Amino acid sequence: PNFRVYSYDEILDCHEDVPALEALRRWSMVLHNQQPWDRKQVELVEVGQLRDDDYVVVFHPRDRHVQRFISRVTSGRTAPAPQRAAVEPVPPATPYPTIDVRRDFAVQPRIEALAVAHGDVVCTNEDLIRNSAYNWSAMTADEVTAKTGIEQRRYTSGSFSELALQAARAAVEKAQVGPADIGAVLVCTCTSDRLIPSLATYLSGELGIAQTHASFDLVAACAGLPYGLAEATRILQQIRRPVLVVCVEKFSDKIGSVRPSRMIFGDGAAALVVGVAPEGAEPDIEYLQTYASGPTSEVNSIIWPNPDFDNAITVYGPEVKSLAGRYLAQMLDEVRALPGLDKGESLLDDIDLVVPHQANKTMIIDLAAEAGLAADRLYFNIEKVGNASSASIPLAIHDAVRDGVITEPVRIFAPGFGAGAVAGYSVMRIDPSVVAIAQ
Repeated sequence: PNFRVYSYDEILDCHEDVPALEALRRWSMVLHNQQPWDRKQVELVEVGQLRDDDYVVVFHPRDRHVQRFISRVTSGRTAPAPQRAAVEPVPPATPYPTIDVRRDFAVQPRIEALAVAHGDVVCTNEDLIRNSAYNWSAMTADEVTAKTGIEQRRYTSGSFSELALQAARAAVEKAQVGPADIGAVLVCTCTSDRLIPSLATYLSGELGIAQTHASFDLVAACAGLPYGLAEATRILQQIRRPVLVVCVEKFSDKIGSVRPSRMIFGDGAAALVVGVAPEGAEPDIEYLQTYASGPTSEVNSIIWPNPDFDNAITVYGPEVKSLAGRYLAQMLDEVRALPGLDKGESLLDDIDLVVPHQANKTMIIDLAAEAGLAADRLYFNIEKVGNASSASIPLAIHDAVRDGVITEPVRIFAPGFGAGAVAGYSVMRIDPSVVAIAQ
């Protein structure tokens, strides 16, 4: 809502007889500007008069922010420094070719296992509205569903690392590979709570692997799966032994009170074991493509941590829709231009099921229609799990097998797109027998 905010003059001219109260009031005005509320509904009461359903905002000093404010005032500036002019993006000299795995690689990849870990806590839209922040405008549970296609999202009560380890162990067990067999561990995530050691090296140790060729984390947000599969396929050429790819996100402790983030994101993890196909066998991963960058407005369309919102993750919807539409159209055009593998004139004709990144069901259906793809070709599970970023596509594949949508080997087109203006897709064959059904 467009609640009125304080001007710089109002903040500077604020006065109280007690200096400490003046400083506190001035800082409360700054905080109000970050997340405005309807000041007409504010009343001054004693603590004993607070009702059970009243919101209480506790202000605490932040020396760094206060010092920055004082420096700006004493320097004579009445507003933040102007932003740099946006850089005009220059397109690549030539388009990046789609990776044809059969043609471009000697070692063909086989998907030996796929396992997942759903969040154990269900947060419905009714829960979301009941626990909404004090500065949200009125919105019903049905309106959240209409806007996003989400009815509930799943959170985990465990840690980020535990969620990843649960999926990794299940995938390794399903593939029947041991610590001595795994040649690399790749983790795709944008919500890691650790830098040193990386989650990939942590998982390697917890799985009892004495040494890998490579264990590293890869940040490609919602395009994590195609990025991870592309790296795994490249590594296979060097080591010719299974690669463990883990996609994991925990948003529930990073979304704060920002409404778009609270509505959309959920927690979840998935892991795939990508091994070497037998000599002469067809690959399970047939085509790969990745992209990144774009206009700075799209690159910065999803930010975490965002200091302007208490370091919570923030989503700027119009810019996200812009990058999603741009990339989805480009990916569909590329797949249409590739020759069919079975009976179709184009590769898109031979796709059995499209499993997109589960960003926002309403938005994706609209963008797909604009790009000439009918809604009945798309599979969604976002209604029940929310947007789990890098984990969303493999979670959806698992749920499609669990729910009987996939009952025999199928060819899937899996496009992803998201933060950083990243995108990518994989065309792969999924045999339901390699999917470990989560209890």
